[in-house]
Amino acid sequence: MIQIVMIYLFNLSDMQMKLELFENKEAYKSCFKIDFNFQTPIKVAEYMVNMIPENAISILEPTPGKGNIVEILRRENKYKITAADDFFLLNDNLKFDCVVMNPPFSSKSGFLENAPNYLDLNGMKLGYHILNECIKKSNNIIALMPWFTISDSDVRLRNLKKIGIKSLTVLPRKTFEYARIQTVIIEIEKGYKKETIFRTL
Repeated sequence: MIQIVMIYLFNLSDMQMKLELFENKEAYKSCFKIDFNFQTPIKVAEYMVNMIPENAISILEPTPGKGNIVEILRRENKYKITAADDFFLLNDNLKFDCVVMNPPFSSKSGFLENAPNYLDLNGMKLGYHILNECIKKSNNIIALMPWFTISDSDVRLRNLKKIGIKSLTVLPRKTFEYARIQTVIIEIEKGYKKETIFRTL
């Protein structure tokens, strides 16, 4: 069983994302529904892309937002990348070698226009739903998630462990400039049975 330990890390200011400046940034944000506060910092995106299995070619980024993860994937010049404009319009039958993602942590920052009406996506349930759906699409998932994805639900932790949690990388609390939420990169490999590897970044 995984032992959950809260780790408060040092200041990592060099990993803070530097947002591009627009003349009308608020209008830009409103138009594209991108929460600038939770875009994946470039150095974190690089770390996540480096975790992709060596033989993986087809990669899904289900919620690309501003596109930082996609940018790093394209730099590698070896992946077939699918960056979903709207996760809920993605073909259910598509499969990928790996999924790399930082899904919305809250329904307030997600695209919900095409979400099925029967789904309860309030609060953090949107991020959990996207994670669960992506597990159906690939044997390898690299997901930046809130720490309480694995700390506040024994059932969720047990289910993820059963699928195969290969590693957990704890990120600094200041990873996102305007939020002090503890986050973690969860590396899932279906069928992984060895001990989970713990890292810090």
